[in-house]
Amino acid sequence: MRDPLKNACPEVGYQQVEWDMLKPPDERVMPLTHTNRLKLSEMSVRPDQELTEYSLVDRDGNTYTQEDLTAVPETPDPARIEEVISEIESSGGKAQRVALADLANMAAVAPSECGSAVALLADLLNYGPPAVQGEALNVLTQIGESDPEHTRAGVESAVDLVDNSTHSLLRNEALQFLVMFVEHDSTAVTDAVPQLAALLRDESTDTDTAARILAAIGRSQPDALVDVVPKLELFLETEPGRAHVSILTAIGQLSKEHANITVEVIPTAAEFLSAEELTLRSNAAGVLADLADEYPTEVEPWVPDAIELMEDSDEQVRYNATSILARVADEHPDTVSPATEQLLAVLDERELANTRFNACWALKRVNATSALETVREVAATDPDDDVRSVARLAADSIED
Repeated sequence: MRDPLKNACPEVGYQQVEWDMLKPPDERVMPLTHTNRLKLSEMSVRPDQELTEYSLVDRDGNTYTQEDLTAVPETPDPARIEEVISEIESSGGKAQRVALADLANMAAVAPSECGSAVALLADLLNYGPPAVQGEALNVLTQIGESDPEHTRAGVESAVDLVDNSTHSLLRNEALQFLVMFVEHDSTAVTDAVPQLAALLRDESTDTDTAARILAAIGRSQPDALVDVVPKLELFLETEPGRAHVSILTAIGQLSKEHANITVEVIPTAAEFLSAEELTLRSNAAGVLADLADEYPTEVEPWVPDAIELMEDSDEQVRYNATSILARVADEHPDTVSPATEQLLAVLDERELANTRFNACWALKRVNATSALETVREVAATDPDDDVRSVARLAADSIED
């Protein structure tokens, strides 16, 4: 008789299956669509019905019923945790997988109590099947959310799993662990940068999480992103609406240190100045502002867009817009001079001090004679010392 599970076993993880008891034994099992998951701990078994039963099946043909998925007390007993860890270490196959799911449920409510399992979990990342590796990563992530340093032993193996040869379900689980750890120590994750950039356009990859990791690395180690700028730019150009905020953040961080490398991104970033999403247009304006410091001529074509952003409802967007205008005005005052009215409008004390500061510089550089009276008033009354100082410089320059 043909094995009824032969065509029901998933490539990785677990599959929900239905057993139709009215059919012949070798035809009873039918996999249910969209129920393949990597981790046993995130699954439940449907209740049996008359003449229809349900279970989970793994790639080795092991079946799991609801009775196998142990209920965990709200506050797990530390002594029982050690018992479960011992079961994981000494067993294999179904018994090990059930014990790992048990530990994952414990870690969800008492992560600090599961710290003694870290070495074992890190070891499982090197030789366990994908479902075991995924559950181990899940537990490490939960422990790391309260004590990331304690999970360092798993980082190198997790980085190795960020590869296009790794099944996407497992790869995405590795990304979830790394995005937790990168905020603690980005230097431990930099080896993943080439693969992270290469996977951005892979539809099976959790692109948002990969991009968040790159952005976190960029904040503390912008040099680590130098070699992948072309891939970041290509992603922005070809993947509409996917993780652009984080990628622009990464490019913005790199622009502060290596504008010569990211200058080619200017036209691509400029396309997002009119984006509906606030953070996206703010980040785009921030990238152009950073690059305008060294490349004002390259940013000049988008001055009209920056002028429009001066009336944006968000104060950070308005600040970034004034940064663009102030820097481009140093080389191209005639291009920026149409912004005089908008620059005067943001001298209001309710605006950010840095926005008022930028506006004064821009007005000075365009020699805005019509703004002289207002600039003098700012020089005398603005509550910020730096704003008053630059306003005095602007007034003196305009008067001359």
